Amino acid sequence: MPRFRIIAVSLGVLTLTSGCAQDKYMHMAAGSAGAFGAYQVTKSRKAACATAVALGVGKELYDSTGRGNVEAMDIVATAVPCLTLAIEF
Repeated sequence: MPRFRIIAVSLGVLTLTSGCAQDKYMHMAAGSAGAFGAYQVTKSRKAACATAVALGVGKELYDSTGRGNVEAMDIVATAVPCLTLAIEF
C-alpha cells in the first residue's frame, strides 16, 4: 500500500478522533504496529486486520483480570488499522 494512502487515511482518522484520550491513541499505535508487522509477513489485509483486532481483544482480556479498565472502545481504537486497510483511492 503506497505511503500516501496510509498518511491520508491516518490524518483523517486523527481528525475524526481529535479530543480522544491519550489511551486511545496508544491503542491506535499498537494496532497499527501489529497490523503493519502482520502485513509485512503475510501480505494479507485480512491477516493484518485480524492481528489488530486480536491485539485489542487480548489487551481487554488482560485488563479484565484486574490490571486495568475494560473498555469496548479500546478494542475499536486498536482496530483502526482495519479502516486504513479497507479504504482505497
